[in-house]
Amino acid sequence: MGEKVKVSCKIPQEWQAKIELLAKERKTQPSKIFYEALGQYLGENANTDDSRLNVLEVEVTMLKRQLAELTIVVKNRQSSSLGMVEKFQPNTDEDDDFIEDEPDEILYDFLPPEER
Repeated sequence: MGEKVKVSCKIPQEWQAKIELLAKERKTQPSKIFYEALGQYLGENANTDDSRLNVLEVEVTMLKRQLAELTIVVKNRQSSSLGMVEKFQPNTDEDDDFIEDEPDEILYDFLPPEER
């Protein structure tokens, strides 16, 4: 890798906030996040002192964030489902009169004639 040059570009504010949060979580500078991301995009080794460990830390952080978001979604779905379950609870008073656990007639046709 040769001499380094400075580059700049405009990005959405939301990206900047995410990059700053990521840099804070990794205890590094946002410029290092840009450098590693660009190197990864280009298929180049960014050669940062602890990039492999940082990559794993980033993945774990992202997974934790996704897990927290999924947990919220599941809790919301469960609470909305509980309301629906209560609405569709069968009325057990009506079901008590209708219990049919035996057939009305017993079929013997399958037995040999001597056992009928």
